[in-house]
Amino acid sequence: MLHCVNCHVKIRGYKESCPLCGGELGGEPEDPAFPILKQRRYTSREIMKIALFCFCVLFVVMGTIRYLMGPRAAWTSAVMLWAPLGMLGLIITMAYRYHILKLISAEAYIAMILNLLIDHATGDHGWAIGFVVPSLFVGLALTSLIIALFMHYQVNEYLVYLLMPEVLSFLQIIFIRNGTNPFPWFAVISMAFLLILILGEFIFLYRDFRNVTSKTLHL
Repeated sequence: MLHCVNCHVKIRGYKESCPLCGGELGGEPEDPAFPILKQRRYTSREIMKIALFCFCVLFVVMGTIRYLMGPRAAWTSAVMLWAPLGMLGLIITMAYRYHILKLISAEAYIAMILNLLIDHATGDHGWAIGFVVPSLFVGLALTSLIIALFMHYQVNEYLVYLLMPEVLSFLQIIFIRNGTNPFPWFAVISMAFLLILILGEFIFLYRDFRNVTSKTLHL
């Protein structure tokens, strides 16, 4: 058994130096007390293959149920419609797992589309465009700003992810004017909040924004 000449402790296993003091070891090494087990690690490609297989199985099962039950299984059409969005979400997660702002932004926009589809499939009650979409715009802008400040990102690293939900949120005016949004007050409040956020960013970060814009547009 190995032993440290400085600490006078015995060490099992194969070590090149003492784990306590880093000094030389004497004696003969022996097998460790517990065997070292190799951990199985799944690669991104293997995870995507598993997900794709599950996706195909889901389509086959839903198609079979739809054929056997007929109109009584109308819900299977919704599942087959939403499943590709789930697959897309997984692909985006795997692609952007090391860039949190890209990941959160992409997932938020997918969530908007998914909720709009669910609302449409369940009778167009308007809860998605009236409450979910405005909430996601506000939540995405605040989350991006908080993450950028907490992670000490440079302005050029988060400017696009911050401005995109703020600017896109004003597209809600179209749905308010054409009467598609049955709960316009919540969308108006969200747009007013984001407008205040934009004004604050412009006032307090004007110099940084100007520098980023100059470099981007080569002005």
